[in-house]
Amino acid sequence: MLIAGPERMPGRPNRRMTTLAAGLFVALALVTGAGAQERPVPEGWVALEAGDASKAAAIFRDALERNPRSAELHYGAAFAAHLLGRTDAAISSLKQSIDCNPRFVPALVLLAQLAYETTDLDLAIRSLERAAALLPRNAQIARQLEQWRGEAAVHNQLNERPGVRFSVLFDGPTVKPIADHIAGVLEAAYWRIGKTLDSYPSHTLSVVLYSNQQFFDITRAPAWAGGGYDGRIRLPVGGALRSPADFDRVVAHEFTHAVIATAAPRGVPTWVDEGIASYLESPNHAWAQRALRQAPVFIPLEQLDGGFGRFDSDLSLIAYAESLVAAQLLFERLSGNVGLFLQTLESGQSVDQALTTLGVQPEEFKAAWKARVVRR
Repeated sequence: MLIAGPERMPGRPNRRMTTLAAGLFVALALVTGAGAQERPVPEGWVALEAGDASKAAAIFRDALERNPRSAELHYGAAFAAHLLGRTDAAISSLKQSIDCNPRFVPALVLLAQLAYETTDLDLAIRSLERAAALLPRNAQIARQLEQWRGEAAVHNQLNERPGVRFSVLFDGPTVKPIADHIAGVLEAAYWRIGKTLDSYPSHTLSVVLYSNQQFFDITRAPAWAGGGYDGRIRLPVGGALRSPADFDRVVAHEFTHAVIATAAPRGVPTWVDEGIASYLESPNHAWAQRALRQAPVFIPLEQLDGGFGRFDSDLSLIAYAESLVAAQLLFERLSGNVGLFLQTLESGQSVDQALTTLGVQPEEFKAAWKARVVRR
């Protein structure tokens, strides 16, 4: 998730199935030369391709009891666990898959991706190097490997400010005061935002401070972005030097994404994720009202489900302002149950179903949101 200036513009989502992982069914078919009906327990693959991860997980679990040395079955179990947000279980299954067949490229690639998302860059690179050796002509794997090696080279040059809840990487003594300040902002946000959403990240969260050029080179973020979250909080230090108050809001915004990811690893539309992060980053929401008063277009809520990185800077600001208004309504209508709302989404319910479960009529919610958004 990204956020940036001049007034406060955020960005693209990172979580859920990534581009690299999303192509693994294709990769599996290419490597095995088999279609779904020719794979072990075809009903498991069909369930995965239909999006029914819970059913697929049960099928693969039963099949593995009969055939515990099947790399394909461990891979299927891993993919199901991944879709269910059970990353640790997915990584464990992938390691078993590779142990059964060290040349099984889809398992190596997915392990690399999940290792990266859990901030284990060393494991990610090692796994993708093995995949690259087996598929030396795969341009996608080669590009990703080059990018991760570049990121590792940058990180290896950084200093670390360790902590129980936050580990901050930074470049040199001149940036250390910024790292110390960020650690303080994050400690305050940990309790404030965690209490609001009834969720607290249980692991030490990595925070990386980059030069502006490093930030854009590594994240591939839109030019208007000023920060990001993809399992790590990534920040260009130029923002702290230019506007410390705005930078503090960026830090709180990105930490909110970490809290949401803890509460609901899957099923959260972008407008919910970015809206809540925008709403909780600061009590001052005047920027959103200004943006909506000046907005030349209206973006329907259903068009805010996907990532905002596809928008230019003007449309992005509108998208974030509209999402903040939606989040404000969520807090008003759900009172202290926004955290429960996120957990309900994670369980597989749609936004409309989750609202209904918690006593809010979806159509009334959408009508109230539109009335506020289009009001000038």
